[in-house]
Amino acid sequence: MTSSEPRILSIHFKDHRIESIDGGIVEEGTKWILVAAVRGGARRNGHVLIRRKFIRKMVPVGKFTNLAANVVGSWPPAPLLGADGQPLELDLNHGRLSLQSIAEHYPVLGFHYERRKGEGLVDGVLQLEDDDAALRFRIVTDEGRVRSGITTLDRSSLIALEIGSSRLSKLAAKMADSARVEETLAVEAPVVEAPADVEIISATKAFEIKPSAYLVRLANFQDVPGIQALHRRGGYAPPSPRFLERVIADEDSLVVVAVDREESVVGWAKANYIPSSIADPAGYYLTGVRVDDDHRRNGLAREMAGARLSWLRRRTDTVFASVPAPNQPARHYLSSLGFREIPQEEAPVQPGNSVLLELTLDAGQAR
Repeated sequence: MTSSEPRILSIHFKDHRIESIDGGIVEEGTKWILVAAVRGGARRNGHVLIRRKFIRKMVPVGKFTNLAANVVGSWPPAPLLGADGQPLELDLNHGRLSLQSIAEHYPVLGFHYERRKGEGLVDGVLQLEDDDAALRFRIVTDEGRVRSGITTLDRSSLIALEIGSSRLSKLAAKMADSARVEETLAVEAPVVEAPADVEIISATKAFEIKPSAYLVRLANFQDVPGIQALHRRGGYAPPSPRFLERVIADEDSLVVVAVDREESVVGWAKANYIPSSIADPAGYYLTGVRVDDDHRRNGLAREMAGARLSWLRRRTDTVFASVPAPNQPARHYLSSLGFREIPQEEAPVQPGNSVLLELTLDAGQAR
């Protein structure tokens, strides 16, 4: 790099099926690289240890002042700190990286590993056993429960280790809450079931649902294969697992799925905040909906819209959508939800031949 100004790098892998990781290099060794990761353009998101042998290239994607102006805190990237606030010492020159010091400070780690069809991702609590060939850990579910069985991962297949990201921090908090709840229930007990017509998802992401043959609920990481299969059935290329996992975990995004009685994903939809660097105007957008061909005309698209608008109502009073002008079904669908098309002479310039729509939320529209 010719400039001394820090840049964010996009780190690409030799396997093209694995998505790149964006961030700034904290420390480099002969075997490993420690990266301070960023997401959503430039927000800090923990650290990633990446094994060098899997890296194809590292490409500067922008100066910090241009691309990362909304990173909280200082730059260059901060070192990996322990719970005591002191930097952790890592031997990045050793192929068999010792993870004990990391695991003692970060209860849940994300293991990105090589598999036949690309990359896998498992979240777990490391079992601190010294083994040159294997990593042993207990899997942590999306609900924060720690499975009792020990999972073994071949050390040579470890591509990267995710540390302290927002997704893992949430899992760690859920894990702690789950442990407290189980301890309380063991003493006090009776479990009170929620009403049949309401699914309590979380304090910030609960919404009403209607009794039917389908259930519209929050997506979780276990739904990723189902969402991909839904796209394949329709003849479309599926979103990558890492993209889906990121958007599911993102605090500024909502992903909902419609499932049938067998818990098969038959529809999904999302909404998220899009910054001014990507969209004009910046704001919350409905950013896509798909329903399985065999399950159309059952009101699933409208019910998923209601879930998204209920969530958005607590965050904004205006929602946008941008669709290709020739896509009349999408335009009709959004109009039926109350969106109005902004005349071309009033709307900011949209990419390609697209139409910008706007909805002003009120209590009636959000339910």
